[in-house]
Amino acid sequence: MPLIPRLQLVFLCTMLLLVDASFGQQHQASDPLIVADDNRTPTWGETLAVFEELAGGCEEACLIEIGTSDIGRPIHAFIMTRAGMTSEDLVGIRTIRQGDKLGLLINNAIHPGEPCGVDASVAWIRELLADDQARRAVLEAMDIAVIPMYNVGGALNRNCCTRTNQDGPEEYGFRGNARNLDLNRDFIKMDSRNAEAFVDLFHAFSPDIFIDTHTTNGADYPYEMTLIATQPDKAGPVLGTFIRETMEPALYASMEQRGVPTSPYVYSRGETPEEGIVGFLETPRYSTGYAALFGCIGFTAEAHMLKPFPVRVQATKAFIESTVQFMAERSEELKAIRSAETARWENMATVPVRWKRTEQFTPLWFEGFESRKEISPVTGELRLKYDRSKRWSKEIPFYNHYAPVAETEVPEYWVIPQAWRHVVARMQRNGVAMTPIEKDTTMLLRAGDIQGFTSSPRPYEGHHMNGLDSVAWSVVPIRLFEGDWVISSSQPNLRYICEVLAPHGHDSFFTWNFFDSAMQQKEHFSGYVFEETAAALLASDSLLRASFEQAKASNPELREDARAQLNWLYRASPHYEGTANRYPVFKSVAKRR
Repeated sequence: MPLIPRLQLVFLCTMLLLVDASFGQQHQASDPLIVADDNRTPTWGETLAVFEELAGGCEEACLIEIGTSDIGRPIHAFIMTRAGMTSEDLVGIRTIRQGDKLGLLINNAIHPGEPCGVDASVAWIRELLADDQARRAVLEAMDIAVIPMYNVGGALNRNCCTRTNQDGPEEYGFRGNARNLDLNRDFIKMDSRNAEAFVDLFHAFSPDIFIDTHTTNGADYPYEMTLIATQPDKAGPVLGTFIRETMEPALYASMEQRGVPTSPYVYSRGETPEEGIVGFLETPRYSTGYAALFGCIGFTAEAHMLKPFPVRVQATKAFIESTVQFMAERSEELKAIRSAETARWENMATVPVRWKRTEQFTPLWFEGFESRKEISPVTGELRLKYDRSKRWSKEIPFYNHYAPVAETEVPEYWVIPQAWRHVVARMQRNGVAMTPIEKDTTMLLRAGDIQGFTSSPRPYEGHHMNGLDSVAWSVVPIRLFEGDWVISSSQPNLRYICEVLAPHGHDSFFTWNFFDSAMQQKEHFSGYVFEETAAALLASDSLLRASFEQAKASNPELREDARAQLNWLYRASPHYEGTANRYPVFKSVAKRR
């Protein structure tokens, strides 16, 4: 081929690729109804074309924008309802959810390298729209919302190879979003615009059941699908018992009937599943842990990474179908149980905010592959190898029981200064009702002095994580200003409020270092100047002098360190700023009864 035509061809091909990658919002696709029945998954633009086509073919469906991603492209939700949308926006969604129908929310491609939920959702919706009778039956029982591709930035960062352990598809998106955030660690802290869009949709739609579609990492085993359910002990005695004794067994049985044997997510206690598996503690940074704060039952559907991509798609589709069937058959029971559990949380005097796995386990019948150790030809050291020709079936322990190790007392109200606007904005976005203080005032409140904490030396998801030693609470006068916020504990979102404001919570705003600037002392002393001040204090205050001598007698390090002695006296003097290391969220003196 002559050089000039060849260059023209290269240029044309390059431009076609750029059109799909950079201008996918135009939804150009050679086949707008493509579904992965081979080793290919659609691009972001192709996916939107699919959902636009599906919405256009059914008066009970629509595709709406729910917000903008960090990469500047819109995030969409596909809505199916018989109620009729008054407007194709969040207001319209909130309107259709005013009744007592169940709501199912499905989130896809939070990790775009794990795209099986995208293809599974399209295949399931297409079948549902083609069967009028089945569709009517489903939509009589529930409203449905599907996020086609949540992590738009990651979806546009398409490649062939970053999911090293995974069998297909040929190309897929990247785990991190446009800011390289893992969006399944961002739900409580809401650093991304993606999370803002999700939270807006979540509260407008108010789902009863939430499915987040993923692909596994980790061990090898025969199961095509594994599940992480809302941790039953964290969910509460009413809802938790229902999840553990009714819902999970029903879903596992349904998957078996559909030819897709399913296991709890395989998080091995040892090196292989034979030693037992551990139930995942989905704290509020994760999608299902976040949903649980509002009484929503969540499932992380983890198709197995080493199964071919079409198999993973079909397994994910089967789980969606099993969930929908369960919701339709048990809708009244599900609504009653959720209502009872929600009422229980709203009336609790203390709320658990930190959990620890116990040694209690449930016997679980599990099928696995035998494993062995052999010499690696790469490193020369022993390596793990699974042998798929040798299967085993036996009971293994499933450690999925958790107990609370820290609780927070519920006051009548909290007070948070307006200066912490980033925290306030996140809470308001999650539906927390707040009342502004109308004029400058001073109130007697319980204030917490942080007695010690550790901070991670390296950032995690854009933050330095804090670990709390202890907090000393005392009643002190707090100066407040017009516009500071009072948060009553008598409101529906109590569990969320406690989880984010209790400083010792797994995923509190303190843990995520939103309050770090309050943990700094701003004023200090010069030793040569404070020497005279300290001498005067000791001469005039006999109680201080006695305490000082006792402190030196009981602490050899203090006794031998002149600077430490001056610092001790400084902290005991009126010169020390009392607000250093003070947690800037205050509680009413009265506790809720």
